[in-house]
Amino acid sequence: MLSLRKPTIEDMEIYFSWANDPVVREQSYNSSVIDLESHKQWFESVLNNEAYFMCICQNSAGEDIGQVRIQKQKNKEAIIGISIDSNHRGKGYAKEILVLATDLFLKSNHGFLINAYIKEGNLNSKFAFENAGFQFVNTVVHENFKSYHFIKKNK
Repeated sequence: MLSLRKPTIEDMEIYFSWANDPVVREQSYNSSVIDLESHKQWFESVLNNEAYFMCICQNSAGEDIGQVRIQKQKNKEAIIGISIDSNHRGKGYAKEILVLATDLFLKSNHGFLINAYIKEGNLNSKFAFENAGFQFVNTVVHENFKSYHFIKKNK
């Protein structure tokens, strides 16, 4: 059984390690390694920012297994990002984390549409989003990369 919790300032280092994981950097639209000072400034600025919905997912043993970030944009749209701790990949957590986090976000943000952009070669993420109830829209060029575009909204 998975659960979600709101991150605190004490989670800055785990977010930093997740963000700089080589697999995460490879699948990110900006693949450059993130320096600690830039990460610290970003993390502190978004932690209590109303435009960001952030959560950490924990397994039944209380281990932090990944994170979801949903950033509100204009016109009741948002964009989602997810990362799974390298020790917990391949266990099927991504689908469940996506369902838990997006259902919670949409429940408290009525009328929003969540956009997901996934690099074309990232099939694991593509399948996770499909299995989590996201609908495929089309293939687009997003931030100079051919990408799958998925959406999720209230039913």
